[in-house]
Amino acid sequence: MVEKFKQILATLRTQKGEVNLFAILKMDEFTDKWTVLVSAPWINATTKNEIFTLVRALLIQTFTPEEMATIARLGIFPKTEHIVQELLKYKEGAVISEDEKINGNVVHNAHILASNSSI
Repeated sequence: MVEKFKQILATLRTQKGEVNLFAILKMDEFTDKWTVLVSAPWINATTKNEIFTLVRALLIQTFTPEEMATIARLGIFPKTEHIVQELLKYKEGAVISEDEKINGNVVHNAHILASNSSI
């Protein structure tokens, strides 16, 4: 599934521009379901709903219904959001494979597919 998430990231970059953070995490009580977090300079209060709808559509286009059942949450955040700031400490390509507390959440597994705090 990670490769399919990478395809979605590539599509976002093509359609909208560079992203600060694209991360998939299994966290808290959702030990077997993904949380998808996206942050980019083009996300703000005005565009948040539009971007949510776009990413949701990309997920539906890319994943089978069975794979979609493994995605629990989708978060679209500005770079200033605390959890985004915490995850930006990880380099692009980082994998978290053991329980780690991040922003008060227990992350069981994570893939940081994009991490760029300079934009």
